[in-house]
Amino acid sequence: MSLRRQVWVLAIWPLLEQVMAFLVGTVDMVLAARLKPEVLAVAANDALGVAGYVGWLMGLMMGAVGIGASALVARAIGGRHKRLANAALGQAILLAVFVGAAIGLIIFIFAEPIAGLAGMSGQAMDYCRVYLRILTVAAPMSAVLFVGGACLRAAGDTRTPFIVVVLVNIVNIAASLLFVYGPDPIGGHGVAGIAAGTSVAWVIGAVLILAVLARGKVIKLRLARLRPHWHTARRIIRIAIPQLAESLGIWGGNFLVLIIIGKLATDGLLGSHMWAVRIESASFLTGFALAGAAAILVGQYLGANDPVMAKRSAVYCCTLAVAMMSLSGLVFILVPDVLIAAVSPVPLHQEVAPQLLWICGWVQPFFALAIVLSHAIKGAGDTRSTMIIGYVSLFVFRLPAAYLLGIYFDLGLAGVWYGLCGEMVVRGLLFTARFAQGGWLKTRV
Repeated sequence: MSLRRQVWVLAIWPLLEQVMAFLVGTVDMVLAARLKPEVLAVAANDALGVAGYVGWLMGLMMGAVGIGASALVARAIGGRHKRLANAALGQAILLAVFVGAAIGLIIFIFAEPIAGLAGMSGQAMDYCRVYLRILTVAAPMSAVLFVGGACLRAAGDTRTPFIVVVLVNIVNIAASLLFVYGPDPIGGHGVAGIAAGTSVAWVIGAVLILAVLARGKVIKLRLARLRPHWHTARRIIRIAIPQLAESLGIWGGNFLVLIIIGKLATDGLLGSHMWAVRIESASFLTGFALAGAAAILVGQYLGANDPVMAKRSAVYCCTLAVAMMSLSGLVFILVPDVLIAAVSPVPLHQEVAPQLLWICGWVQPFFALAIVLSHAIKGAGDTRSTMIIGYVSLFVFRLPAAYLLGIYFDLGLAGVWYGLCGEMVVRGLLFTARFAQGGWLKTRV
């Protein structure tokens, strides 16, 4: 195929898949925003805002395993080593179950302290604790769903994970509506019902992805490959550890952003913040789909000993992402109030969140650079440099800027977002510099 067609084939299904995954979390927040009376809706959205950050932590830890497995699978497929690809798949699933169970147990135990650190109290605290603890029950299955899909995409099958996530989304909507609005004793469970619907959807999605992998077309999950094999697992872990360190640092830094917002001491600000984040995330769905395509192509071209095409494919994906995310940014600048009104009837959200969208609209091109180029570098297996850049950008620029503008200069939540978006400009430029330097092309996997 031409490079354009390769990118299209590899990006379109992940894009549609991410739209479906985006809807899973959005449905939860939409249902929470419509609880009655309004004071419960505000508390529920604040709680789900904090829970969303914790769910992000789960995704980042699972993503570290997915990045390690994807790099190895993509290199193996590019070099026509199918046995190695199958071995990497088996060890990745084992690691996914372990990581999912470990993070689920930790969050279950520390759900209440986590909510307290973010400034939750009263009803919001109760909602956050219940929501998190229900989600952690299905955390290992969520990890299997996530990592199994990553391995399929790395092998070039981007359509199947999309179909699975569509079914997950349908189950989530149906189950959540049933548990919240259904007849007693099934319905009437509020936030707990929303969490239960998501958990049921994760379990069904994991079963489906395992069934697909067991049938195996490009890569195949065999029982023999599920036995621990240290040599293969170590290769995945060697790539995953820097990614995990980067993910934990980034998550910890962004959780500190929540603490900064909590210091503003106004009910509903966390919910407004999360609605702006949620809507902004619709912009970088395209960026992440193209980033995934870049990572796969970089890995496979390097596996085929063609660094020129590896670099060219990354540049092409990055150009498309900058163009498309810039268009989304223009929408955020022009009609932010319309976007917020479409998802939340809460007056405070409609008052605060549009300004945040307007701020982030201006930095979408730099966000695109950061997303695609970081994934391209990771696709080569160079997770160490992305970890360093992530830490420097977060702790040297992001947190100080958010605190100074939001708290010290008393600009409130808008000041926090000016700091966050300013850091995104820095991050995009740092990843551009690392990509142009080219050392990532020489990484051994």
